[in-house]
Amino acid sequence: MIRNLALALLSLVLGLAVCEGLLRLFGSEVLPRPDLYLDDPTVGKRMRPGWRGDEFGASVTINSKGLRNPEVDYEKPAGTYRILALGDSWTFGFRMNEPDAYPRQLERMLNASAAARGDTRRIEVINAGVVGYSTDQEAAYLAAEGWKYSPDLVLVNFYPVNDTHNKLRTSQKREALRALHPFLLALYDWPKHLYLREFVKGARRTLKQKVGNARVSVAAKLGVEDKGGRALAENDWTGDYREGARGWEAVRTALDDIGEQSRAHGVPVLVVLLPDPQDIARYHDRFHPKIAPMVESAVRDAQLGYFDLEPTFAPWQGKEDEVVLRRQRHPNAAGYGLIARAVGAEVDERYLVPTSPARPADGARSPVRTDSPRSVVVEMSGIEPPTSALRTQRSPS
Repeated sequence: MIRNLALALLSLVLGLAVCEGLLRLFGSEVLPRPDLYLDDPTVGKRMRPGWRGDEFGASVTINSKGLRNPEVDYEKPAGTYRILALGDSWTFGFRMNEPDAYPRQLERMLNASAAARGDTRRIEVINAGVVGYSTDQEAAYLAAEGWKYSPDLVLVNFYPVNDTHNKLRTSQKREALRALHPFLLALYDWPKHLYLREFVKGARRTLKQKVGNARVSVAAKLGVEDKGGRALAENDWTGDYREGARGWEAVRTALDDIGEQSRAHGVPVLVVLLPDPQDIARYHDRFHPKIAPMVESAVRDAQLGYFDLEPTFAPWQGKEDEVVLRRQRHPNAAGYGLIARAVGAEVDERYLVPTSPARPADGARSPVRTDSPRSVVVEMSGIEPPTSALRTQRSPS
């Protein structure tokens, strides 16, 4: 009996080991590279200075200060308008080469716009995005490191799908385990390095969606609504968006912290609400109406600027593959270009043009054109919007 159990256990272990080996061999882009990241007690994790390699299929180089950005000094050169872009994988540039990441596209567009109106300042955008960061980590990074760059503007790129995950609290748990004994931390972290774990998580998510779809189908035939089934089918991530929820309260606390830092340093902060573009119609009809008023209210309470990109992506309903990586929630290079255009127009209108040493001459046209106070027209080269204009809503800071 004991022998049979031992053989069964050994067979199970060997089978799992073979599965893990196959996943590592054929699914090398499933997990982040563990050697890219370092534990940091202040911000949870940071990227290893000087790291070079491939991350999620894209070439990645980390500078001497731990950023996916060309080398940059803390001291700001004369004649430079410096923008610090905080965020997660959307800012980092998931599956993108560095020139196609949103901050670098934004920098090129802002410099072209400045040159067109005779603004001689050099516009510099620092990419401080880190894969997996949440808003609390971005607030901590800004306090510990961000202000050393003397930014003239800070962009907080808020991705609503998972920025409520309160990663800083998780890192504090890890530090507590490390303090007890490093072995306890290693034991806690070990499953995170398994490809099989990610595969099981994906299979579980797919199964939940299939069960949800089946429940919705049966409910429709019976003439009733199954809200629980629909939530499963849609992979509804909005559960944290309710007063008192730990994740949402962590976001509000982080935004308040950023607001206090902004006022202490006399530097404006613009919070950019990124969309969930996997299913733009679903986001437009169901998710955005729930989460956007809460995010905007929290941003206003923190006395920060607010800019919502939902209307920028709305015209791509049913055409997501043109601006989003296939079967992903992340934009492709064209999608990052959409973001850069819209944010660039907003930054121009709100921050750069009012402080420009040279105003546009009458009749002059900038690459990024602003219209009414409530909307901008985004003009793309290489991708045409399916409607005549992309209206991007904002509220004043």
